[in-house]
Amino acid sequence: MKQKHTPTPGRPPINEMTGEQLTTWIQTTRAALQQKKQRERNYLGRRAARHTHTPTDDAYEQDQLLEADLLALLDEMAASLAQQGRTS
Repeated sequence: MKQKHTPTPGRPPINEMTGEQLTTWIQTTRAALQQKKQRERNYLGRRAARHTHTPTDDAYEQDQLLEADLLALLDEMAASLAQQGRTS
């Protein structure tokens, strides 16, 4: 069953992007996600140094795993585009 696309502000659906648009989106999204991951890692480090821990810290630790998986997915998407010759 085909799912209905929910528009995302600031970008067309992925299947409507050109190779160049998709490459740019992957690079931009990857950079933003990497910065988010690093901010959270820094936050967790500061809290650990103060011997502070709450369930939110556990959630952020789990988020780190999800973010790493999403970064790997973006890398796979970029590699697939390059292999298909769709990159700019």
